[in-house]
Amino acid sequence: MFTHDAARRIRRSLLSLSLAVSLVLCAALVTPAAADTPTAWENAPDVSPLGFLLVLVIIPLGIAAVLALLTILPSMASDRGYEPGQAWRGDAEWFGGPTRGVRSAAEVTPEQIETRSKDVGGTSASW
Repeated sequence: MFTHDAARRIRRSLLSLSLAVSLVLCAALVTPAAADTPTAWENAPDVSPLGFLLVLVIIPLGIAAVLALLTILPSMASDRGYEPGQAWRGDAEWFGGPTRGVRSAAEVTPEQIETRSKDVGGTSASW
């Protein structure tokens, strides 16, 4: 009869064995990747340090600088847009409101609202 400690030791041993087997299998799968380059392939030309810097440093920094400049330029315009404390100059927006605009909301009577609310869904679930 196994005791609790013996069962735990067996489980730990099986876990250690499965870990060792999986490591060996992973190493066996990786080994072909360490093979030498085939002789039929051409040797790659050497890259100069300037070419290395150009491709991996200078071009990405140039792209980042152009994107930053394109991002900053609109804020450098003479119109600063809305500033806190000023009166709002934009038109009113009502998303999901009347299709003819905000001003047409004044033309709607309460009877029209009640009639329309019976025809459509919503929280009342009367589709």
